[in-house]
Amino acid sequence: MASSKTSTLSLFAITTFLFILLSLLSYAKASETHHKKTSSPFQFLDHLKGCHKGDKVQGIQDLKKYLEKFGYLNGNTNNDDYFDDELESAIKTYQINYHLKVTGTLDAKTI
Repeated sequence: MASSKTSTLSLFAITTFLFILLSLLSYAKASETHHKKTSSPFQFLDHLKGCHKGDKVQGIQDLKKYLEKFGYLNGNTNNDDYFDDELESAIKTYQINYHLKVTGTLDAKTI
């Protein structure tokens, strides 16, 4: 009888341990998957790093729209992929507002 109780208790302990272990592994995997899916809202700017006045790079138009949305550019901006004088001025204003080194270029800290 004592052997039967010990056997049942051991089986319960092993089952409980396995349930807890699987729960922890499931949580860790879900957390890892969520972390990988999280990305920066500024990821669309990553490939523009290093751009400066005179460059023509696909995606500058998206940057212009973004800066226009927040008042750094007016509505009369050229919707093209040229890094022009107006964009340089907007970048400088942005850098001043965020206490960054004012270069007018899209350096890593500005992005």
